[in-house]
Amino acid sequence: MKTIGIAIIPLFALFIIFPLFGIYYRLLFEAIEWGTKFLLPWLALYWLIRAVKQFEKRT
Repeated sequence: MKTIGIAIIPLFALFIIFPLFGIYYRLLFEAIEWGTKFLLPWLALYWLIRAVKQFEKRT
């Protein structure tokens, strides 16, 4: 139950505070979409390369 509160409180705060500064939900969701489309594949590739290098060192 505590982890749900930790996840919900920041989201609720963002949805209340962001519109006060002129940042709307659409912009927030577009930023999340952009991050998952372009940043996550590069991060996954980086960690995959690191794992392969570690594997090669052990053998």
